[in-house]
Amino acid sequence: MRYHQLMKLSWNIPTEAAMAEQAAALAHRLRDGDAVLLTGDLGAGKTTFTKGVAAALGYAGDVTSPTFAIMQEYAAPTLLLHHIDLYRLDDPLQLEDIGFYEATDPDTPGAALVEWADLFPDEMPDDALAVRITAEGSKRRIVAEASGPRSKELLRAWSDRPSH
Repeated sequence: MRYHQLMKLSWNIPTEAAMAEQAAALAHRLRDGDAVLLTGDLGAGKTTFTKGVAAALGYAGDVTSPTFAIMQEYAAPTLLLHHIDLYRLDDPLQLEDIGFYEATDPDTPGAALVEWADLFPDEMPDDALAVRITAEGSKRRIVAEASGPRSKELLRAWSDRPSH
């Protein structure tokens, strides 16, 4: 991702329930064309965050890490989610094969949540919300950065959520 004039905010997340609440706060602000780039170590909470987003949008099915399927779509009542996991990819040319560019195109219906976005930073949308989740013992920390007009609008709206 080409960062310029970043906007950055962070939250401390003390529990898994608080992670779900924070994800829900973002979910209610997502709209078609949004891209959320999730990064963090294995087990940091990227998929847990995605589960919280999907649940808040009313998706009642299972949300699992799409590591082996690479991409899953969740047709929530209010918004289609494209859940993409880049962990098993080793070449940016593979992004075309999985439909990555279509799923993250601002004109495509639905919002994209991309795990392991940091593996291919030059291929990520210019206007995206980068969400880094780090583990600090049993607690988590979310650092979110916006890089374009829509992602800045999204981050400002998300920041209305009280921090923990």
